[in-house]
Amino acid sequence: MKKLFIHNTVFRICAPMLYGVLVYLLILLVNNTLNDLLKIYSNKELYVCLALSYLSFESLRATIILLANLLTRIHRKYRAVIQTLASLCVSLFIVYLGVFCYFKYVEGYSVGWYELRLFFVIFGFTAVLYNILYSSNEYLLRENTVQLNLEAKLREKVEADFATFKNDINPEFLYESLESILQSLYIDVSDAEDQVDLLASIYRYQLMHRDKELVGLAEELNALNSLISLFNYRANGRIQLSSKLDSFFDAHVVPGSLLIAVDTIIRNTLLARDGIFNITLYEEDGYIVLQHRLNDKLILHEESLLAFARIQRVYSFFSDVPFVQVKAYGENYIKFPTITILENASVRQM
Repeated sequence: MKKLFIHNTVFRICAPMLYGVLVYLLILLVNNTLNDLLKIYSNKELYVCLALSYLSFESLRATIILLANLLTRIHRKYRAVIQTLASLCVSLFIVYLGVFCYFKYVEGYSVGWYELRLFFVIFGFTAVLYNILYSSNEYLLRENTVQLNLEAKLREKVEADFATFKNDINPEFLYESLESILQSLYIDVSDAEDQVDLLASIYRYQLMHRDKELVGLAEELNALNSLISLFNYRANGRIQLSSKLDSFFDAHVVPGSLLIAVDTIIRNTLLARDGIFNITLYEEDGYIVLQHRLNDKLILHEESLLAFARIQRVYSFFSDVPFVQVKAYGENYIKFPTITILENASVRQM
């Protein structure tokens, strides 16, 4: 309510002052020319117009506030009509009393209908314009409040998704890795030890960065290479990650986002028995792109798809540039917005 312009102290002081000067000049110009203004100008009459403007504006404001409290159960459309008519009547009555008192007690004669009619037209228009501006301002404020509330709810949802995303330990991946380690113990103990080291490095990375919003791309790629190596123990080395990123490419990503994306790709893709499944990583038009050949399974892995959907919502928290997935010409392109951190610690999307 306090954000409405009629409650602004500067407006309440300055607007009637400027409007009073305009009213006085308008009254002078009704029956006179510009050349006559200096001859007939009167400070006393100017002060009267200023006083009438202040009285009109404050009476309009008081009427609006009173009716806003009394007519809460009436629809806004009808309330606006009642408010306009009531404030118009109150304002004209106040103006009539002010003009009547000035002419009777200061000038010493009764005010004529011509003078009253001129004041009524001017301040009647003022009342209508005041109500139009008030209703427009109230409508914009109400709509902005609705939009801000929606954005706040969306932000809360994204923050909740972000917290869930950071704390997600992917139990299915953990169980599968432990099963692979147990199988390797009967065949090659060194392989089992290597898998334990890889699994530990992945979860160590997630635990170390669970309280961070962004991490450097190089750190994420190290964890991603460990993930690919761990998957290759079960896929017989058929998964290959090719990075075409410049070694000096400075970018940040949400911790674990590339890992979740690659996990989703592998779980929902049919791997050829003899062929190599290539995943290519490169930078293009402000995006970090993961590209691979499409060969989707008939039954998709729902949990991984839900985790992937959380990535998309989480990136909307950091970037106005959309997180994009494009499937075309037998290829799947997953595009992460490139995020860089400036020296003043602000976040920028390339």
